[in-house]
Amino acid sequence: MQKYKKYITKGISESLSQVPFHKKSPIKRLSMLSKKIIPESNIHAAVHIVDVHKKISKYSTLHKHNADEVNIILSQGKKLVYEIQLDDEIYKVISPCTIFIPKGVKHRADVISGSGFFVCLILSNKYKTSS
Repeated sequence: MQKYKKYITKGISESLSQVPFHKKSPIKRLSMLSKKIIPESNIHAAVHIVDVHKKISKYSTLHKHNADEVNIILSQGKKLVYEIQLDDEIYKVISPCTIFIPKGVKHRADVISGSGFFVCLILSNKYKTSS
């Protein structure tokens, strides 16, 4: 019997434009964990695979969640650089980096340059997003 097999899943490829407050971009997004994938999980997890060789347009607009969020920016070799906005404050962050976003804080994240991984963890599987 394999009672825990249902907890081992593959990422589901999704367009970033399917995410509220995000536009189409050349970034590959994998939904790794959500209430659709494993209903009893208390975390929403997605990984953005980034490989930017030229400047791309901003693709994220300010939004907030009713749950805390953690962003982890990782790379090997060439550093991954993001512009992170938290309410009215804008930061240039360079991998490796972690950003904690308390619930209710308006935020956005846009890649500036580099390649690597942007990991998004929302600490609820029943979160809501609004402007």
